[in-house]
Amino acid sequence: MTSDVSASARKELIRHSVDVLTVLDERGDIKYESPAFSRMFGYDPNEFVGENVFDHVHPDDRQRVHDTFRHLVDADAESTTRSVELRFRHADEGWLWIESRGTSEEGSAVDGYVVTSRDIGERKAYERDLERERDRLERFASIVSHDLRSPLAVANGQLELARDECASDHLDAVQRAHDRMSTLIGDLLTLTREGAATPQLETIDLAALARDSWRHTAMGDATLVVETTTTIVADEGQLRRLLENLFRNSVEHGGSGVTVVVGTLDDGFYVADDGTGFPTPDPETLLDCGVSTATGGSGLGLNIVNDVVENHGWNLILTDGDEGGARFEIRDVETPTADGHDG
Repeated sequence: MTSDVSASARKELIRHSVDVLTVLDERGDIKYESPAFSRMFGYDPNEFVGENVFDHVHPDDRQRVHDTFRHLVDADAESTTRSVELRFRHADEGWLWIESRGTSEEGSAVDGYVVTSRDIGERKAYERDLERERDRLERFASIVSHDLRSPLAVANGQLELARDECASDHLDAVQRAHDRMSTLIGDLLTLTREGAATPQLETIDLAALARDSWRHTAMGDATLVVETTTTIVADEGQLRRLLENLFRNSVEHGGSGVTVVVGTLDDGFYVADDGTGFPTPDPETLLDCGVSTATGGSGLGLNIVNDVVENHGWNLILTDGDEGGARFEIRDVETPTADGHDG
């Protein structure tokens, strides 16, 4: 009695499943299609029974799907699962993107290979849109890199020639404008090319990277104090840009004589200064792209910092520093495990 109820329950589950359940023999011939086959592809579930499934797969995907199925059939393991994304012919003569997961279970009551398929058309459309956006940003980055930097280099050259011919405070203003343009170009390239890049994680000595980042950033008479000996798991290039932008932000707002401290938190680290603090009661708005309260600021530095934090799954908190300046707390930071592997 229990067996009959279980069999009935399985039939009901198959009948009402949103996913398509297909049973194939070892050649890939279709032995069964669940009722969802009609809802997903527009065919009668019995229409393809006896036909080879690969005949209805997009030609560009056919060999890859065939190879995946052969791995399933030839597997020695008692229970094996293989999955593949493919385009399957729809009744309207179009192609529908699906993800199929095939299972082979020795001793199973099902005589064949069970394949579960679901519609991933919306996801593939999103991926195509994302790829187009990446291409658009890459073209934009190319324009920024070449078509803007080249005339800027010419302008800097002409400025040096002008300095040789005359001394004028106006030329200093031109130099500051050129410097700001150069900063904007660099920040735009970082945002467009690396803003959403997947971090390549490794174990990093935070103190050493902080000191090195400080040396590579023009700080004037500002002072760096490192009060941490911690190691963290992060993408070194992205973490370097985070530190450099926070250092630059402290100097822009706190002046050339500001003191910047890098310290340890129980779940991360912080960068703080003794400058004038946040110029707005809602400092979170400073993370928005293009927002800057510093003269000559690009408005992109803290946005880059926020991107790095989000890429790593960290948490960024903006608060007042102990010395009255600004304090950026980066929390939920991963640390190496005791066995030396990234945790």
